[in-house]
Formats: sequence, structure tokens, C-alpha cells
Amino acid sequence: MSAKSTISAILAQNFAKAYTLHTLGIPFYLHENDVLEQICEQKNLSLPYVEKLLQEDNTFKPLDTRKFKSASLDTLISYLKYQHVIFLQKKIPFVKHLIEQLSSKDTQNQRLINDLQIMFPLFAEDFVLHTREEENNLFYYINALQETNSVQKYELLQKYSLQAFAVAHDTHDDELEGIREITQDYSLPADASLLLKVTFWYLQELEKHLKQHAYIENEILFPKALVLENEVKSKWSKHSQWN
Repeated sequence: MSAKSTISAILAQNFAKAYTLHTLGIPFYLHENDVLEQICEQKNLSLPYVEKLLQEDNTFKPLDTRKFKSASLDTLISYLKYQHVIFLQKKIPFVKHLIEQLSSKDTQNQRLINDLQIMFPLFAEDFVLHTREEENNLFYYINALQETNSVQKYELLQKYSLQAFAVAHDTHDDELEGIREITQDYSLPADASLLLKVTFWYLQELEKHLKQHAYIENEILFPKALVLENEVKSKWSKHSQWN
């Protein structure tokens, strides 16, 4: 990559650079054949600064989940809530933005675009509701089991159940299934524009992040929380026998 590179040439190296350009106010799909140096001059951006940002690797990298297995419930919940913010304020809005721009670039794939423009907002809306439900109920319940007094804990045990949460959570573990179906597992049309290629790439990146997020919840948070719940139940049972 150099100052004389076109935007399309820069993205050909790594589609992850599309989001970096977006944050700089450069819609790549409007500047595919423009040279980076020229765009920076037009937008009054520091070329060295932009080049430095574009050299960073922002592709998905699987986390070492072993470190999460030794984390406390408080730490896990804080991390998961932070990831909810990233999904809701960064990842999902950007993909939604890309999908909204498709009509102007891929008129030959209009049916696919129409389906995406219907399905993705539905997914986004469902994800908002899912995270709200999770934070207001599941995370609240786990935190309360650690903090409240014995009587309040008993009331919580009567109202909530981790098993019920787990069953409900299973229905959200494949949130992009509908998107995969209409894109035939992200199979690009032969005449796909650069915008469509980037959009498919970001959909797959989003799915990787969602699966990793679900793994931490299902395989680490739930088992740890279940141990806590069983301990509280056991203590309450012993307490009841003495009273």
C-alpha cells in the first residue's frame, strides 16, 4: 500500500480496512478508483496518520478462551456487556450501513439485496431485544446471587432458573442462520461489486464474533453460574432445615 494506491487496491489487500476508511469519513464505495493521497487532500486528512491506521490488522482473531475459564463471574459479565456495546454501536450498525448502500451498486442482484435489506434489520432488532433481556435478567440474576441476603436469594431462586435461561439462550445461538440461507453461505454472485464483496466479508466476520461470544456464554459463564446457583440452593436448604 502506498499514497498512490487506489481505494480498491487497498481493500484488495484486506477488506477490514473498509471500516477504518468509514471511521475517517471515506465511503470506499464512492471512491473505489480514487487515490488515497488525493482523498486525504480533499478531506483535509493527514496522509501519514491515515496510512498508519490502514496498516493495522483489524481482522478477526479467535480469543484464547482459556483465560476466561479462570475469570470471575463479575469479570465475565463485564466483558460480555462490553461486547454487547461493541456489537450494538459498532459492528452491527456498520454492516447495516453497507447493506443499505447496496442498491446503488448491485442492481443486477436486486432480489438478493432486497432480501438482505429485509432480513438484516430484523436480526439487528432481535439482537437488541436479546441483549436487553440477557442483561436485565440473566446477568442481574447472577450478580444478585452473589450480593443479596439469604431471603432475597430465595426469592430469586423462586423467580429465575439458569436451566430456563439456557434453554431460551439456545434459540439465539445461530442468529445469522437466515442470512446464510439467503446468501447461500455467503456465495458471491459472479458479477458482485466491491461493495457486495466487502458486505459479505463483514457478515462472516460478524458471525465469527457472535459465535465466539456465544461460546463464552454457553461454555464458561453458564457452568460457573450453575455452580453458584447450586451452592445457594444447598445453603438455603440447610438454612431451612434449621428453622
